[in-house]
Amino acid sequence: MPRNINFVRDRQQKVAQTELTDQKTLIVTVSIFAALLVISLGATGVGWWFGNQVKTVIAQQKSQESAIVQQQPIEESYTIFAHKLRVLRDLFGNRKNKQTSIKFFSEYFGSEVIVSQLSYDSEEEVLTFVLDSKDIFVLNSVFEKLQSTELRTLYPTLQYGGLNRSESGRYGLKLTVTLPKYVLQKAS
Repeated sequence: MPRNINFVRDRQQKVAQTELTDQKTLIVTVSIFAALLVISLGATGVGWWFGNQVKTVIAQQKSQESAIVQQQPIEESYTIFAHKLRVLRDLFGNRKNKQTSIKFFSEYFGSEVIVSQLSYDSEEEVLTFVLDSKDIFVLNSVFEKLQSTELRTLYPTLQYGGLNRSESGRYGLKLTVTLPKYVLQKAS
């Protein structure tokens, strides 16, 4: 039997098949477009959020820089003040150290020995003076005290020399001592 050829039906089947393929392509294309749109919107949102964060950080940074610049004169004056206090502390420490040493030597050698011709080098903290004794017996006790361990412990760099005798019979002995470091302490 001869077969009937129905062109319309074949054409409708092909059109239906093409429509199905087109619908699947459309669905895939719309899905890809929607996914790309969502990714694009997400990237834009994240970019906007990070941009705002950067703007906030820059604003905070500028505000901090402004605060630092405003505090700069205070910091400079504090630094200068602290330096002045340090210098005064050192000066008063040196002064106190010198006074304490002079008092010590005046009392240590007794009332018959006079401390005179004082000279002080503040950079090297070296004190030079002359012990003036009225006679040879007092001078002998001075030499004994110069050899004592108490004095050598307190002033290990003590040097003496330049013994001389005046016309009135008084003896002078030159002493040079490097003062130990003196630390100022708070009054209790």
